[in-house]
Amino acid sequence: MEQAKKYPTIDWTKREYHQLQLVVDALKAICAREDKRHQMNEHLDPHTRDVIDEVIGMLEDEIDYDPTPNEPGEPPITAAEMHAAAWKEHQEMHR
Repeated sequence: MEQAKKYPTIDWTKREYHQLQLVVDALKAICAREDKRHQMNEHLDPHTRDVIDEVIGMLEDEIDYDPTPNEPGEPPITAAEMHAAAWKEHQEMHR
């Protein structure tokens, strides 16, 4: 009888994000095996499969997280521009 494929073991000396990547890889392997089975022979019910797919997506988003903001935000304003705007506002108040 063919020996079952072993899942990767957790090496606690490695970075935590590496461990999360191993979890994602294991979940993807489960889904790949499930995809090869006929619909009547599937081991996972559709709800469980949806949960696994959602967890994979969430973990990948966390692993690939880039803390750099996507939007540059408000452009910087110089002191001269700030002074000119304040002076213009001041003059309009006295009209």
